[in-house]
Amino acid sequence: MADPFLSIQHVRKSFGATTVVEDFNLDVEPGEFVSFLGPSGCGKTTVLRMVAGFEEPSAGKIVVAGKDITRLKPNQRNVGMVFQAYALFPNLTVAQNIGFGLKVAGMPRADIDARVAEMLGIIKLPQMADRYPYQLSGGQQQRVA
Repeated sequence: MADPFLSIQHVRKSFGATTVVEDFNLDVEPGEFVSFLGPSGCGKTTVLRMVAGFEEPSAGKIVVAGKDITRLKPNQRNVGMVFQAYALFPNLTVAQNIGFGLKVAGMPRADIDARVAEMLGIIKLPQMADRYPYQLSGGQQQRVA
């Protein structure tokens, strides 16, 4: 079996005497789509911030594509994060917003189009590809972001 694309191993995060993430483990396979669900304050955002490099784990290891990134700075990780606020470009369509990061990364147009179409299917908004964020409901904007 191939190594997971993302492996979070025994990660703990404490802020002073308060532990907010304790012995968290997760493997994400290549191409797998993952969502974190849970009550407010359970550590979802803290885990994402650690993967992106905005917080450093108190213990444990984070591995991406076989490389230990635990102590790397955010700009050295090639990992993106969408914050809870809907970070959509108002001047771009839904499809353009979804494909923006891939375009910046230099991916070929045909590959971008295929990935955007796939993502539109996953978030169940293929009919909204040519709409702008202001034309979407809050829930639709959240799925696009």
